[in-house]
Amino acid sequence: MLKKISSDNLIILKNLSFLSVLRFFNIGVKFLLVAYLVRVLGKINYGVLTWVDSAIQYFIIFINFGFNVYAAKYIVDNRSSKSNLNKITSGVFTVKAILFLTSFIILFFLTYLDVFAIYKNYLFLMLFMGIGEVFFPVWYFQGVEKLKLATYITIISRLVLIIGTLLFVLYPEDLKIHIYLLIVSSSLMGLLGYFTLVRKFDFKFLWVGYSTLLKLFKEAYMFFLGRFLSLTFNFMTIFLIGVYYTMDYVTGFDIALKIVLVCIIPFDMLQQAVFPTITRTKNKSLIKKLIFVSVFLGIILSIILYFFSTELLQLFGGKEVTSYSNVLETLAIIPPFVALTFILGTCTLVAFGYNKQFNQSLIISSLIYIFIVLILHMFDILTFWNLVYLRVLSDVLLALIRVYYVFEKQIL
Repeated sequence: MLKKISSDNLIILKNLSFLSVLRFFNIGVKFLLVAYLVRVLGKINYGVLTWVDSAIQYFIIFINFGFNVYAAKYIVDNRSSKSNLNKITSGVFTVKAILFLTSFIILFFLTYLDVFAIYKNYLFLMLFMGIGEVFFPVWYFQGVEKLKLATYITIISRLVLIIGTLLFVLYPEDLKIHIYLLIVSSSLMGLLGYFTLVRKFDFKFLWVGYSTLLKLFKEAYMFFLGRFLSLTFNFMTIFLIGVYYTMDYVTGFDIALKIVLVCIIPFDMLQQAVFPTITRTKNKSLIKKLIFVSVFLGIILSIILYFFSTELLQLFGGKEVTSYSNVLETLAIIPPFVALTFILGTCTLVAFGYNKQFNQSLIISSLIYIFIVLILHMFDILTFWNLVYLRVLSDVLLALIRVYYVFEKQIL
């Protein structure tokens, strides 16, 4: 028993180590680019970039279709069968490729709407980032617990992005150049990931039948729906601010939110590293320890965000965005609730087979968000600050719903 626990903990430690390197490198790149792009492109152009990205993220989630959450469980369950792994992996790639092509058709019709038409060219360009989403099999690496490979691939692709941006994005009119670099970086990550599967895991693509593809769709669509709707918390808030206000508001909110999201990264890393082990062991004692540590750390991070909001905004966005320090102070409440949400999500509900409840928590909280937005719009009180408060409320609701499901199913 002690040997087994030691082995499991070693796997978790290795996964967490590589995830830490991966995430902190990603975050370092992202914040270096944010600090650079806000100053070079200006608040308006950076706001445009952020607003377009908020729309494209819905397509990215559509292309992923929940597989980044659920496909890892397929891999864990079929690790002993090479033929099953090839079949499942080929099916996931095929579904994602179909959805990528479908996205262009959907976007084509959306650009007839005035709100999208003005940024039509940027939207179509950024949709090519979906190439990376199709081919990068992070779910495979997570399932076989070989996150080292995903880390190396991501670092290479992000270095291309940051070096290219610093060399070629020098003036406000270079926004399109940065978008090209985003596409190159994403595509490189996807293709390196695919070829790593072929070389390191002897993956062979198989033409998968219609029935298998349909089965993948049916089993993953609830994860897709939940994840798709959960984008309302971040990207719909940004999207609505861009529609109802100006792009400098988008920039201020986005930088404040990105600072908060940095504090959430450790909890996301932890859930990804621990998920395969808990799926195998169903270790409830470990989950309880994770909840305590995560919530405690989340509270500490919230305190830091609140008291150093001005300094953090000046560091990453310059003096011009320090006027949004009260936004960061309001968003500072989020980390402990997200910490609880992550551990009670994949590491508890999904690991113990309660996929339906996992997705329902996302769907219910997202529908409440959308309902409140509609009410605010009907009464003409859809203000910037109401959107900020609603962003905080959404994470609180999601955490409480998952607490309810965990107690209802008597998991802990």
